[in-house]
Amino acid sequence: MKTVKIKSAIPLYLSALTWILFGLFAPIYELIYIVIAACVSLAVYMVASVFFPGRTVEVETAPDSGDEQVNRQIAEGRAALRSLREADEAIADEAVSARLKRMTEAGAKIFDALEKEAARAAEVRRFMNYYLPTADKLLKQYRDLLKTGSQGENIQGAMRSIENSLELIATAFEKQLDSLYRHEAMDIQTDIDVLETMLAADGIRVDSKQKDKEETGNV
Repeated sequence: MKTVKIKSAIPLYLSALTWILFGLFAPIYELIYIVIAACVSLAVYMVASVFFPGRTVEVETAPDSGDEQVNRQIAEGRAALRSLREADEAIADEAVSARLKRMTEAGAKIFDALEKEAARAAEVRRFMNYYLPTADKLLKQYRDLLKTGSQGENIQGAMRSIENSLELIATAFEKQLDSLYRHEAMDIQTDIDVLETMLAADGIRVDSKQKDKEETGNV
């Protein structure tokens, strides 16, 4: 994913309109009026650009993990995440929307990590083969049930079951993301342990209780 800013066309239209209006009331074929029209047009464009700056969009780029099979997995996974985002936009329920946002945010970070290090594909196999497809399937079923508009017991019961399962799936997404950074967390702790050992060897040591007091500002 990369961020692309799309400029608004409104400032350009207003700038062009300035030339048209100026031509209706002044002899724009004369050099002095051409210069004045150009200055006014530029000023209109600059001011309009402030009020109509355009919009920023996320553009999905082809994955580049260095492994073609992993690239396909990432592309398929991101397509499934797009489906979840579409479901989020279509479903008005705030609780469901909150769970979907948790899924899409965690899922996007998982695929970003996988793209950086394709060798970790095995670590997300269950996420790819079960969690994500199941979430996509359940959301499609939920939207189909929602479209019926029925308040029948069976339909409402099925929708509640899906709603409850989404909390579990969102948690599974987040735990999968967290597990990807397990090794990093261990490495960080190892570095800290080594640092503390070296500091202690140099006679520099802070008592853990004293350190806690200093961090909380208590004496």
